[in-house]
Amino acid sequence: MSGFYANGRERSQLIIEHFDILPAVCIELNSLEDSSSVFKHIVDSAPRFKGIDSAGIYVLDSSSGEFILEYATGLPGGFVDSHSSTRAGSGLHEMLHCKETVYPCPSEGSSFTYEGSPQVFIKGLFPLIRSETALSVMFIASSEPGALSQEIPRIMDIMLTVAKAIISRIDLESSARRTEMEHSLLLEGVRDPVYALGDKLEMKYCNGAFRQLVCFEEEGIEETPFSEVAGLELTNIMREKFDEVLDPDNAFCFSEFEYRGRIFNTLISRTPDGLFVLMNDITEAEQTRKKLNFRERFESLLITISTDFIKMRGSTLNLGINDALLNIGVSIEVDRAYLFQFNDTLKKMNNTHEWCATNVQPQIENHQGLKPDNYPWLMNRLSRHSAFQISSIPGLPSWAEAERELFESRDIQSLLVIPIVHGNSLIGYLGFDSVNHERYWSEDIIDLLRVVGDAIGNALVRNRMEKKLIEMYRRAEKEAQINAVLLREVNHRVKNNLSEIIGILYAQRRYASDNDDHDEFVQSLIGRIRGLATVHDMLSSSGWNPLELTMLARRIINSAIANAPDGKKLKASISKTSIRVNPNQAHALALILNELVRNSLKHALAGRDSLRIKVRMRKRRAGRITLVYSDNGPGYPEEVLKHDRRNLGLDLIQNLTIKSLQGELTLQNEGGASAKVVFRRTRTEDGTDENK
Repeated sequence: MSGFYANGRERSQLIIEHFDILPAVCIELNSLEDSSSVFKHIVDSAPRFKGIDSAGIYVLDSSSGEFILEYATGLPGGFVDSHSSTRAGSGLHEMLHCKETVYPCPSEGSSFTYEGSPQVFIKGLFPLIRSETALSVMFIASSEPGALSQEIPRIMDIMLTVAKAIISRIDLESSARRTEMEHSLLLEGVRDPVYALGDKLEMKYCNGAFRQLVCFEEEGIEETPFSEVAGLELTNIMREKFDEVLDPDNAFCFSEFEYRGRIFNTLISRTPDGLFVLMNDITEAEQTRKKLNFRERFESLLITISTDFIKMRGSTLNLGINDALLNIGVSIEVDRAYLFQFNDTLKKMNNTHEWCATNVQPQIENHQGLKPDNYPWLMNRLSRHSAFQISSIPGLPSWAEAERELFESRDIQSLLVIPIVHGNSLIGYLGFDSVNHERYWSEDIIDLLRVVGDAIGNALVRNRMEKKLIEMYRRAEKEAQINAVLLREVNHRVKNNLSEIIGILYAQRRYASDNDDHDEFVQSLIGRIRGLATVHDMLSSSGWNPLELTMLARRIINSAIANAPDGKKLKASISKTSIRVNPNQAHALALILNELVRNSLKHALAGRDSLRIKVRMRKRRAGRITLVYSDNGPGYPEEVLKHDRRNLGLDLIQNLTIKSLQGELTLQNEGGASAKVVFRRTRTEDGTDENK
């Protein structure tokens, strides 16, 4: 899942600052009277936006085929002193042939220097003029790597749209002596709809893009009233905006509106004899933005739902499932969302939870005690343990007649099914119905819903297990008090282990990407679970009494380094101590040591034939214990020490130290990587030392 803003308030303030600067820049541009001044001003204005240190415009030299830096600001001395002859390097030269905006620029080939000057990192490329005879591209850059604000490309597009419109206006004004054909050819070169009006809103010029947009094919458009050419809908949209710009106090205005299924960011500029209008089509950009915003919000919702399920017990789980169905159903705009559960033998299934949109008939009462054997096609699909959708119920195969009757009785047009599987067992499925119309769900949505299915499945299984454990506890309580106490302790430990395993699985899923190596994923998961199993075995053998820390460290480290590649020499030195840790601390320290050893094997051992690992433990004052783990590898990268780079292993160590041990973690480089964990001895309710 995807992505989160570090500070929403700072981002909002940055957006306000940027959009306060933009109108002033546009007004300044509108006061200019030649194209060269416009180009220079947009370059000089770019660093006014936070994060942009420099900018410039490269122009393709048709004779040499090279890009020449024509305008520049904020670049190091070597560029400024001889910018007119500075040519783009090979990597940048290829990027400058872009047909559309490139943002953000790829890291490879997007930085350059000139005669020893500091390195410059290109952040974005914005084509200005592109034709068979001319090509110019503006770039924005920074002296630091890393992405800029998300609003920068939109701000630059608006500023360049204004600049293009003003240049077009300047060209129109300066070409008053040209023939009508020259004007038409000039406008035809613009991809977006462009037109010019007289002071009585009669048509003067328009390009083919505008004719196509308003479906006007007649010849002799000049002097025709705008309303006759554009039609009633566009005329009603533009009338108020025309009046605003024709007011002597206004020179131009921006307006964003939807017309014929397209979204336009439109500039209207006053000219000496009327109006000039450029309709910039931003439909694709807006659709992409909305999709990203939806995915961000939906991912956030699913993370919250999945996290909440880990903590839910008993009746709260039923309420949680109902809330989850409601929130998901509203988010993905379905008419009905529900959960079916199978019994242990898969001989019966019950609709246990349901949410319905307004005016959609509930079906939960009609779907109790159904026999899965009566629906062979559905069970065949569910047995594959893969999500599937039915975009059209009439399109079901002939052997799915029972399913067709079931779905049609619920007025379903389209259906999405997410199997709920635990281990290799099918325990139920989530269903999402579209009642009012047929629809198709994207793979992105299906993948995200699988996460919810897994969370609900784990919660249901855990709930069933807890109910069984409670029943076992009650039976054992009648037999003997000692057995009841032992059962309560086992129940507590089993639940903790299950919660830890579930937490690790979800954390691993969040950090894993589609390109992660599967073997590494499996190996890391096995290592963590093996660490928990080792502690559980030691605690069981000790009767759940405190464990000797030296023995715990030796067992965990020896188990972890057993997975080292063949041919590598590893030596582990573990200090002897009488320190003992209670079961909760033992679980946390086992996972911490396992992650530290895995980190050493993955990074410190890379490119080396041998590695030495040391673990030192000692008591400190005020009941504090210090554990120092180190290796003789190259040490932690600077971004790790500065907390600029995060990963699952480091996050797991940090969380276990703070939340499970109530301790402190320090990472440093001392002859290699070194991690120090400091935590307190725990006290029982009567004040005695639990570690003893």
